Amino acid sequence: MSAREFAGVLLVAALAFGCSNKKPGSAEEYYEIANREYRDGAYTLAIENYRGLLDQYPFSELAETAEVRIANAHFQNHSCPEAIAGFSDFQRRHPTSPHLAQVGYMIGLCHERQMQNPNRDQSASQSAHAYYQAVINQYPESPFADLAADRLLHCRESLAEHELGVAAYYRKMGNEKAAEIRLIDLVKRYNDTDQAAEALYDLGDIYEDREEADKAALAYASLLYHHADHNLAEPAREDLDDLVAEPDDHPVGDPMAALLARSGRFRDLDAPVVEAPAAEITTNRDVPAAPRQRGFNEPNYDPLETGRPNRRYD
Repeated sequence: MSAREFAGVLLVAALAFGCSNKKPGSAEEYYEIANREYRDGAYTLAIENYRGLLDQYPFSELAETAEVRIANAHFQNHSCPEAIAGFSDFQRRHPTSPHLAQVGYMIGLCHERQMQNPNRDQSASQSAHAYYQAVINQYPESPFADLAADRLLHCRESLAEHELGVAAYYRKMGNEKAAEIRLIDLVKRYNDTDQAAEALYDLGDIYEDREEADKAALAYASLLYHHADHNLAEPAREDLDDLVAEPDDHPVGDPMAALLARSGRFRDLDAPVVEAPAAEITTNRDVPAAPRQRGFNEPNYDPLETGRPNRRYD
């Protein structure tokens, strides 16, 4: 190869290298490149280009959406702390944004991803619960409110199961009064969960041990009224029949209010909770806790595609 030919090859290579490293020339170019990288799963590169858009074109009409998608990319990349920080910053900077329902829902999802087993710290469950509830309350007409309602039950089940485990710990330690308080609170807070049925059955057992037949009957009757399909319904019915001589003497209507009134208000539900040692808490009485198998998994939701939630599940 002659010197002239070699110089030509170097020139072509240099031009190609220069073209490959050329920065996008507009906010739209940054946006399209970042979206393509996002769809390809190259979330780190997508974040870099969304940030490039923000750095070079901070007043672009695409800037606000780019901020949301940076946080979404962190979420898709399983970087929940970074995603929470990004979404939270967005909430502070854009208090009137139309994206706020989505952002609140995504913060809830981030916290839900970090939830631990019910016999461990429930801070993430409480945070997810709070964000989902806020989306439902503040944006009731948003499609994200419907999706938040679906996810809220998962958090409530985890929190209720934690309370059930604490109550089991107290019973194991011989402190049935403390167990009763936790079970009553569980029923007040989470009566829409299966764990509430277990709590009511345990309350009936506690009251029977204390020879408080009227309160035991109210506990079993509440289980039958609110959780008729639960597998503890039949044992509760048998126990109720043993306590009440005639079927006509069974409590009429919803017995829950009477049960709570007879039990008294033991503590303020908003007061700080003093937990039993985490290592001692078990669920399902003395069986070590394990991750519960839910009826659904984390939603297969990609906000990049439509900007709206969908109901496809993994």
